[in-house]
Amino acid sequence: MSCQVRLVTTDGDERVVTAEAGQSVVEAAKQADIILPSLCGKGTCGTCVAQVTAGEYTLRPFEDDALGSSAPEGSALMCCAEPTSDLDVVLPFDSSRLIEQAPAEREAVITSIERLTAHIVKLTMTLVEDEVTGSAAEFEAGQYMQLRVPGRADLRAYSMSNVSNWDGTLEFLIHIREGGLFSTYLDQQAREGDVLELVGPQGTFGLEENGMRPRWFIGGGCGLAPLLSMLRRMAEWGDPQETRLVLGVNTAADLFGADEIGELVDQMPELSVTVAVWHPDGDVTAQDERFEYVEGSAVDVLRNGLGSIDDEEQVPDIYVCGPPGMVTALEEVTTTAGVAPERVHTERISAN
Repeated sequence: MSCQVRLVTTDGDERVVTAEAGQSVVEAAKQADIILPSLCGKGTCGTCVAQVTAGEYTLRPFEDDALGSSAPEGSALMCCAEPTSDLDVVLPFDSSRLIEQAPAEREAVITSIERLTAHIVKLTMTLVEDEVTGSAAEFEAGQYMQLRVPGRADLRAYSMSNVSNWDGTLEFLIHIREGGLFSTYLDQQAREGDVLELVGPQGTFGLEENGMRPRWFIGGGCGLAPLLSMLRRMAEWGDPQETRLVLGVNTAADLFGADEIGELVDQMPELSVTVAVWHPDGDVTAQDERFEYVEGSAVDVLRNGLGSIDDEEQVPDIYVCGPPGMVTALEEVTTTAGVAPERVHTERISAN
């Protein structure tokens, strides 16, 4: 039995796709050349969350944290939702973010593999020039690429930490996870000069036009990557908003990217940086005088920061990227503080 799925964007644009029995909404849309955001494809990251306003469906297994606590009633993960009747689905973005062609497939050469901490690697690649797309790396700050594991069909998604450029350079911050498919390759086999296949760019996590409202960016682990890309884009364009970056780390030794963040502080007079150290080893002291170091979590920093605002015009747009549990906890804080949902932009990191 096939079902009709009506996809509606926030600006009222509509698309109708057909879902065959056993197909998820993401799979049905892809079959119709409509690419919905789906970072992990297995119900762990929450990138594909949308609101079902009419119809019935069954769900494949998914992680509770992936859905998020602030999702509207009727929300579900589109990579896990299999329609059993016609569906109406409201997508959480406007039609400009709707991709109606398959993302480009490219090749890129590994130019450096740099170990930043015991578990974090900075992977730098250069796109191979082709006749269709040339050599430039064109993407929106906050987007991701899917990297194919050599010798396999499997793809793993990682956000870029740099910005678009004519040189074809792509930078990724990757957490080496024990047993992870791409992690194992990167940790044990990858070498400079290796050529990898990439699919993208993809994703709708990115800067929203907000006038002069403040912007707060909150990250944990490799969630720094898309936030760093967005901040670099703001620096490049000279965006004047009051801006705050909050990084949550387990110990002070887990902080990475300090040099890059410090460069942004030097370029952006309105940028302040707070490092929240969850398990300090002794006193929490500033390792870089340009940053504020505090004991506690990024959740604590956000809660205290929002609690100190008494002017509605100073309520920021908030961008969050990190592990699912952290993102859910931060969403709960913004909900409790009464921050309008449209001002909170999140992306969850899935295990790779």
